[in-house]
Amino acid sequence: MAWTYFVVGSGSIGRRHAANLQDLGKTLTHLPWRGFDAEVFSKSVARCEGQAAVIIATATDVRSELVEICACHDAPMYIEKPLAFTQSEVDAMYSIELGLQQRSVVGFMLRYHPLTRFLSEFDGRNFFRMQFEIGHDVRQWRENWSFSKSYAARADGGGVLLDLCHEIDLACMISPTLEVSAVTSIGHRDFAGVDFASNLSLISAEGATANVAMDYLSPVLIRAGSLVGSTQNVAFSYVDNTATVSTAAGVTKHRFTLERNAMFMDIMRDFTNLVEGTGTAPLPNMPRMDLMRDSCSLIAQAWEHRKFTGTVEVDLE
Repeated sequence: MAWTYFVVGSGSIGRRHAANLQDLGKTLTHLPWRGFDAEVFSKSVARCEGQAAVIIATATDVRSELVEICACHDAPMYIEKPLAFTQSEVDAMYSIELGLQQRSVVGFMLRYHPLTRFLSEFDGRNFFRMQFEIGHDVRQWRENWSFSKSYAARADGGGVLLDLCHEIDLACMISPTLEVSAVTSIGHRDFAGVDFASNLSLISAEGATANVAMDYLSPVLIRAGSLVGSTQNVAFSYVDNTATVSTAAGVTKHRFTLERNAMFMDIMRDFTNLVEGTGTAPLPNMPRMDLMRDSCSLIAQAWEHRKFTGTVEVDLE
């Protein structure tokens, strides 16, 4: 009996996952969240007799019900990032069986970017200051898209910190002991509780400081950062896919090539291989659920620590 992959969610990311699964030759059932019937879905998963996997591509605040259903049927999951936005919800999701966690992934596809793989090889203990930044005008993201009608506009589960949390995961990859010191956010006059810009101050167990800044407002794309240490500095950019390593001995520049959908295809291929127990070894840093708890907790704790310091009056329509 062939494995069946259920994609729940018909937004842009759900459609991308469905298309990639089709390209991988998988048996697919694509279900929109609108009109979703949990009982019918549970029966459909049960009929697969242990050979169902589920891609959860819904808004963040409605995922726990799906995780519970999958756990009841021991169905491996690809859960879109972030896993959850409160620590209690993270803890609840990690109460599922360890064996199922080991066959599930969290959708941090930026881990499959060659620049991320390069940066993850650095030991955060060798740096005393780290900076990560991402910003882009949310109105430029997609054609025929309304912010106010999207998941991003929700007070629970929306906002820039959750939407652009890849940089928090990247910081955690480099320095796994980071903890939240403070989070300051800027909101919007029309969307109470939704952060349009957030700045995270983090501290590692070794005393290093890290800053993660993100916003929905920058008119041009910013996606860059730096690692500063006593023996070397690293400056990197995801806009031009470069990294520059500077030491007393000189400067070394690195350039990386990437086709954007390759990240989504690579993580999906790793997931299906993990589910079915076939294929080649996973790429480095696969975000297997059981290995992602620290990163998922850091994101949730940052969201819960937000302190709004002001608002912007940007016209979003």
